[in-house]
This record gives sequence, structure tokens and C-alpha cells, in this order.
Amino acid sequence: MSNVKMIRRCPGCGLILQSIDEQLPGYVPPKHVERHEVVLCQRCFKLQHYGEDIAPKEQFNVDEFVTILRQAKKDNAIIIWVLDLLHFETTLSPQLIQELSGTETYVFATKRDLLPKSINQEKLKHYLAKYLEKNVFVYKDILIVSTKAKESLLPLQTIISQSGGTRPIYLFGATSSGKSSLVNAYLKQYTNGTYRMITTSAFPGTTLRVIEIPLTETQSIYDTPGYIADHSLLALVEKETIKAMTAKVEIKPKHYRLGAKDSLSLGGLVRLDILSGPKSMMSFYFANQVMFHKQTLANADKSFFHMLEKKALTPASKRFQQPEDFVPFEITLPEKGRQDIALAGYGWLSVPCFGQTLRLLVPQGMLVLPIPSKLSHE
Repeated sequence: MSNVKMIRRCPGCGLILQSIDEQLPGYVPPKHVERHEVVLCQRCFKLQHYGEDIAPKEQFNVDEFVTILRQAKKDNAIIIWVLDLLHFETTLSPQLIQELSGTETYVFATKRDLLPKSINQEKLKHYLAKYLEKNVFVYKDILIVSTKAKESLLPLQTIISQSGGTRPIYLFGATSSGKSSLVNAYLKQYTNGTYRMITTSAFPGTTLRVIEIPLTETQSIYDTPGYIADHSLLALVEKETIKAMTAKVEIKPKHYRLGAKDSLSLGGLVRLDILSGPKSMMSFYFANQVMFHKQTLANADKSFFHMLEKKALTPASKRFQQPEDFVPFEITLPEKGRQDIALAGYGWLSVPCFGQTLRLLVPQGMLVLPIPSKLSHE
């Protein structure tokens, strides 16, 4: 697994501190970084630690979802967990996962149509299964489905028909996972054969409003609200920015040959700096409308923030415009193999490993997560 560490910034000049190359801006001798919380930059001569611990953490309140899951378990319910294939690695909550033990859970992995068609579906399912098992996610089956929710209706209807007509069915999923599309598609063909009405009300013991869809006089589907991790970019930017960064059609990955002293802007929301390592072909899986801009590392700060000021990078957020709005993370890659790096709510990059040191500049609060290579088989 890659070594990820939070690094510091010079409050005097705003430069990101690094100990890789003395000729690059922000250089600090490694021994000073290791020994001191406050270090001297060779350029500014006066530094202090960047500030408070800003390592992103899951901060959404899961207690109420846990309450619903525990009730579902008591009721011997069937659980359908909707996962977004583009971002599921950064939306899994350990607190919720552990509550799945002893349940009959089906995983609906959505947005298959947004991934490249060349991906082998069985290998994709195998990757998902290994990832879930590693995270102790207990499930009965994985169903890979399309964003076009009507194509997901058959497996949903099959589960309903095999449920015995009495067991409740609970739907869970993160915001933007595709759960709402699935429910809406089901409701379009839904016929209520009972005397009960579809209702929306707070689930007992929580403030969460749950939609109850009656199937029989004794069986219902319970559609829970989508939850969102605070560390996802979806929770940090405006609705307009979310629209601009969301994939709507099949992603066409972009490929760049990058090495030491190269920098690449991933729209106006993330910047990738290569601090050390040979040139290699890196792949970027983001919505097609994300604008990429390559520059030299020495000019990266000036170029990136100048382009933000001129509104020359898309997408961008009004909330993240100044150097202090972003957080730098260093990632040291393994000596061999391939590594993916997920940027919560935005996309991911795939990198061949030669021991490089990368730096990612991301909005404050956003999670940067090294993950196994998702599409190494593509």
C-alpha cells in the first residue's frame, strides 16, 4: 500500500514544502522536517506548521442509519445496498458495514454504462467482490447494473418475487449512487394492489425521513435517504460545480506521460505534481468535460491559481480559489505494479509504480485514497 502523508505549507509565501529537490520551490532539508514542527524554508527563512490537523475524516452522523439497519436485522429484512462503481471506495462506512453481519444483503453496483465498454464485466465484479471482502462487507450477491435504472428493474423484481411476500426490503446508498433513479424507475411501473398508501415519514427513533412503498398488506420497500460522506467533493462544492464535474456519458480516460518536475491540473479542483520518478503513462478517469492543463512544476502554483482567477479551468468552485483553500498530500508509490488514487466524489487516476513521489493539491476536507488498481485489466 502506498505511503500517504499530510505535508506543510509556508505561511509567508504560500509555497508547499517539499524535501525532494533543492532546486524546486519550497525546499526543506529532510532532517528538519523530521525533527521539527516548525521548520525554516531556504527561501523564506521563517516557517510555521501549516496549521490544524486537516486530514479528512468521515464526519457524517451514522447513528441514525445504524438504528435503521438494526431494526431491519430484527425484522429479518432483505437489504439492497446501492454502490456507485465510480466512487464506492470512498463512500463505504465501517460503522455501517459492520451492521450488515447476519443480514441478507444484495449489492447493486450502478453506473456500469459510464465506465469504458472495454472493461471485462466479470473481472470488474471480481474486483468489487475482493474489495468488499477486504472491508468485511457481508453480502449474498453482486449485481452490476446501468445508470439507466430501468435495466436494474429485473434483478430488483426478482428479489421482490423471491422474498416470500412478507419480508421487508430496505434500500441504502450514498448520495449520487443511483439509488433514487432505481426507486423512481420502479415507481413508474408500480401498481399498488393494497389498501395502504405510499408514505414518507421519520423512521422511529431517528429524524431520517424514509419512503415506505407497500408491496402487499404485510410487506413494504423502505427507501432510506442517501447519505453523503463529509470528505466527498460532492459535500464541499456548489450544485453548479457538481453538475459540471459529474459524468453523464461513458468516460473516455485521458492519458498523460508525466515524470519528475511535471504538473497537471485536473480542472480547477485538483492539481497533480510529480516530485520524483521517471516519466510514465498515467490514466485519468474523470467526467469527459473536466479540463486538463499540463505545466512545469516550477510554475505550477502561479499557473494554477492564475487560471483559476481567469476562470480558465473547468470545473471550478467559488469556494476553492486561493492557495489556503487547498491541502497538499504526498504519496510515495511502490516500486512495482500499478496504483490507483481515488479523489472522493471526483474520479481517480491510475499510475504505473516506480517508487515515484506524487503530490496532490485538493480542496480542504477532500479524501485522497490509494486503492487497488480498478481497471488494470482494461
